[in-house]
Amino acid sequence: MSWVTIIWSMVAAACLTLAVVQGLVWFQRRSQWVHLLFALAAIGTAGLTFCELWLMQAETIGEAGRVIRWGHLPFWVITLSLVGFMRLYMRAGRLWLAWIICGLRTLSLILDFSFTPNLNFREITGLRHVSFLGETVSIPQGIPNPWMLVGQISLLLFLVFLVDVAITLWRRGERRSLLMLSLAMLFFIAMATGQFMLVFWGLSTAPMTPGLFFVGVVAVMAWDMSRDALRAAQLADDLRESEQQMTMAAEAANLGVWVRDLTLNKIWASERWRVLFGFSPTEPLNLEKFLQRLHPDDRDIFQEAVAKATSADGRYLAEFRVVLPDGQMRWFISRGRVEFGGGGKAVRIRGISADITERKRTEEANRNETELMAAVFNSIPGMLYLYTEDGRLIRWNRQHEVMTGYSAEELLNFRIEDWFDE
Repeated sequence: MSWVTIIWSMVAAACLTLAVVQGLVWFQRRSQWVHLLFALAAIGTAGLTFCELWLMQAETIGEAGRVIRWGHLPFWVITLSLVGFMRLYMRAGRLWLAWIICGLRTLSLILDFSFTPNLNFREITGLRHVSFLGETVSIPQGIPNPWMLVGQISLLLFLVFLVDVAITLWRRGERRSLLMLSLAMLFFIAMATGQFMLVFWGLSTAPMTPGLFFVGVVAVMAWDMSRDALRAAQLADDLRESEQQMTMAAEAANLGVWVRDLTLNKIWASERWRVLFGFSPTEPLNLEKFLQRLHPDDRDIFQEAVAKATSADGRYLAEFRVVLPDGQMRWFISRGRVEFGGGGKAVRIRGISADITERKRTEEANRNETELMAAVFNSIPGMLYLYTEDGRLIRWNRQHEVMTGYSAEELLNFRIEDWFDE
């Protein structure tokens, strides 16, 4: 096996491996389109290197013409995926210019399959054999097709697009690695563009090797995305540690932490929350199971609080009764905040819950005592009242209002000495 076959096969295999990895990442996280675009760019690069190897080993004029024709297909995939990648991953590049590049590249693909033998040659007159890496390879010779300017103009505009991306990143003060990625992509694509033009216009006798330059593009993309993956992993570790500390602090304060996923209808809850609401440590939780724990009279109140939070400012607050499996009834208060996704749609609610049963019992006892005191005061036929040391009235019966002619609002501001003054 020759060095040409070994090198180009290894390059294609490496690109396909990266494509499979990124494709699987996208399959698990469908909203992360940059992974799919990376996979397509890697697949296109593998296809382009295969076409280059095929062209260098072509034995007839007709075979060379077919290889060049089909080589436009992976190049079309590379161009569109790279433009989309830079728009999404780097959030830069003028949209109108991206559309022009993709449109011209698509037009060149259509023209490629409309001309015979292909877009680059009106006619292939022969194959030139040269030595390359210790092996004899084929280079097509013929009459250039002027229509290939359509594809080459798209390449030049692609370089302009890359320059615009680099300038935008520099002005925004983006992290250095992202700026270096754009400059590296600009370098490799400029080298590939230069070789395309020199070879197809007959200004160079070297074999076609733009696939090797696009491998450089794929490599720098993979390097930067791997750095992003490491940063994401570190952030996930930090977030997990922070959540554990928050959960420990909440449990020390007898608070239960919970997260409700509105799209999947699932509830994650801390161990303390499960204990408070009578759920087992491993029991799957959803809205229906939680509603079964609520007192029947409070279910509508809970649903209204959630609806208000998801349609207003995202603040959630509700008080409700819970009937535990052993028949006990407890009062709880829950506070949280709604998280909104794309289009302003509510996707999850994070919050804490606390048992306020003792507070409710105290409030009920105070209310009963107040009502009892009022009943006793009002049962006395004469004028009865209580006042503080400084003479401010704090309680009186209804007969007091009738006999003095003052309303309750007026008596609130009265002092005992005011009657004597009158």
